[in-house]
Amino acid sequence: MRTAQIPTLAVTIGDPSGVGPEIVARLFGSFHPERSRALLVGAPAGFGPWRERFGLDAPVGRTSAEAFVSPKTTVAILDTGVDDPFAPGRESAGGGRHAGRAIELACELVNNRSVAGIVTAPISKKSLNLADFHYPGHTEMLAQYLNAPHCQMMMVTDGLRVVPLTRHVPIRDVAGEITEDRIFTCVRETAAALRRVFGVATPRIAVAGLNPHAGDGGVIGHEEDDVIGPALRRLREEGLDIAGPLPADAMFQSAAAGMNAGAPPHDAYIAMYHDQGLVPFKMLAQRRGVNVTVGLPVIRTSVDHGTAFDIAGQGVAETESLFEAYKLAESLALLQTRNEGRK
Repeated sequence: MRTAQIPTLAVTIGDPSGVGPEIVARLFGSFHPERSRALLVGAPAGFGPWRERFGLDAPVGRTSAEAFVSPKTTVAILDTGVDDPFAPGRESAGGGRHAGRAIELACELVNNRSVAGIVTAPISKKSLNLADFHYPGHTEMLAQYLNAPHCQMMMVTDGLRVVPLTRHVPIRDVAGEITEDRIFTCVRETAAALRRVFGVATPRIAVAGLNPHAGDGGVIGHEEDDVIGPALRRLREEGLDIAGPLPADAMFQSAAAGMNAGAPPHDAYIAMYHDQGLVPFKMLAQRRGVNVTVGLPVIRTSVDHGTAFDIAGQGVAETESLFEAYKLAESLALLQTRNEGRK
């Protein structure tokens, strides 16, 4: 397949104080994609010693045209121009500036239609904010830069898809963030992504309650009766196949049993808050999970782990999640290209 016919994916290197540049250099030092082109977005200074250590011999340019010096080039580096200092293993404005500028450039490439997708290595939210990128995470920053206010975070592995209704919200504030409008948006965007991105014709979606035992009829909280249940009834009236509100523990136990039998019983599972969904997801994914942002005008995947400051600079970080994220983005981009060709 000629490179002119295959999608280009922007891969941001994340916060250089963490393991992002290390896992990017390690993966693409040995992996040369055949069905896509990888444009690694990050300054040479951000990569530090990892390019040489892992044999990442890729051309560097200040534009994608400069970086891809040959039609045969499938891995190249887009220099962000950032040279701010940073220190492995701790937050800093410099690390946040490297990470934030890489995300900005990736979004510019999307808006210029130069790339078919974005794959992101982990960032530090504190460092991002120290560098004056005032966002609680990747998803919110991408939503702003790509004008997609209703996008959702979907965690994906082996047929299991988990969407947290609220993301980076303190536990004490979660109940106040659960509104009918938020539920409508999350469920509708999830159903649309299942159809458009994953090819699920009639999505089946399970929704967790907020409280233990989904409130137990109002004995352990009223959110299920007052907000979640009424919202789901209205969505069912729209023709959506939705189960819930369900006790979260039983919901994920059923999902795990379904995975062991070949496929989960639902196409997506919506949790009310971050850890309610991501703890069982990560236990089942075992480092093979992928974070997919749905509702953007472009494919975006990411690793399902953080910066791992505790092992930064040691050369021991693993690449499984990044590899899964890249391969999923590649597959979805190729599927999108084929679908557009049929129109």
